Amino acid sequence: MNIFFVKTVHAYDFGQDSGLNKVANKMGYPVSGAPFSPENAVATGITYVLSFLGIIFLIMAIYAGITWMSSEGNEKTVEKAKDILKNSIIGLIIVALAYAISYFILSIFSSYIK
Repeated sequence: MNIFFVKTVHAYDFGQDSGLNKVANKMGYPVSGAPFSPENAVATGITYVLSFLGIIFLIMAIYAGITWMSSEGNEKTVEKAKDILKNSIIGLIIVALAYAISYFILSIFSSYIK
């Protein structure tokens, strides 16, 4: 009896194991993901940048909260925390508007390209 028995475990591939890839191929849909196009590349880049900015907002909001909670009643520190939170919310609004505008523009350009 071998105590060092090695068992290979394969990850479950939903598309392959469920037959979804086979059905998608029969229906004419690409299985390997979206084909490369300039608008897909730009949209992916914008999504990454805006996601990063959303993470920055979250970090700033947490920092403002910690600063506020650890101010020990010091009004100067509380005002600093309020300003950080206010500015990070304004930044989040700007990021959300940038996402909406870029989504709108890319949807218009992609309809003209097709």
